[in-house]
Amino acid sequence: MAKVLILLTKSKTLGLLDGVQHASGFWAEEFVVPYDRFVQEGYEIDVATIGGEAPYPDQGSLSIERVSATRPVGSPDHDVENIAHYKKTIKSLAVLKKPMNVGDISKDDLTQYDGVYISGGHGAMDDMPHDAGMTRVVRWILELDKPLAVVCHGHSALLPLRDSESDWPLKGYRMTCFSHSEELVTDMSGLLPFVLQREVERLGAVYEKADLIWGSHVVVDRNLITGQNPYSSTELAETFVKFLAGR
Repeated sequence: MAKVLILLTKSKTLGLLDGVQHASGFWAEEFVVPYDRFVQEGYEIDVATIGGEAPYPDQGSLSIERVSATRPVGSPDHDVENIAHYKKTIKSLAVLKKPMNVGDISKDDLTQYDGVYISGGHGAMDDMPHDAGMTRVVRWILELDKPLAVVCHGHSALLPLRDSESDWPLKGYRMTCFSHSEELVTDMSGLLPFVLQREVERLGAVYEKADLIWGSHVVVDRNLITGQNPYSSTELAETFVKFLAGR
């Protein structure tokens, strides 16, 4: 059976520059929307976190106030129904209660997957760039030429990658991720340990973003499919399944 691996943050908080541990986790929309689409397409789904710890949804991603603020002005309002669905799905899935341990995944294990998806949420900034097992798995994904989809802050897992010459292997790739302009309107503006857009640009990415703040934007470059923000989750999932079908 065709399979997709989803990598999720396990972190419930993100340490800020003022010393505060800000409540965080994975962003519900960025997990549930692609998960639903992958299942609809017939993929079996595995989920993995650092240490095999059960991931925790950012409670802001289950708040009508926060969800309505992270989609473009004038976009369809299905927030109540969507949040109810996110909660039901997250509560029901066994793969979230007992995920795989990223550190136990071998390069051979990765050959069984048709593609890999790295979900986002500010929690990803806390654990994904600092775990050798996560970095090793992502490096193997690239070495195996597996299709890789990444959304929002999931790009944090890409930052520590280096090739044999100590260069970033994604240098020169066109990509998008959560934008600096979007970070500036969050309640963590100026306090984040790093700004993701600035980091991928510093490492050599050719960065793109939507014209409208919170607008959907997806970029495909070689086997890398990237989405900008929560509202990009639908377009990213659709682009990924079409990409996988064309392999």
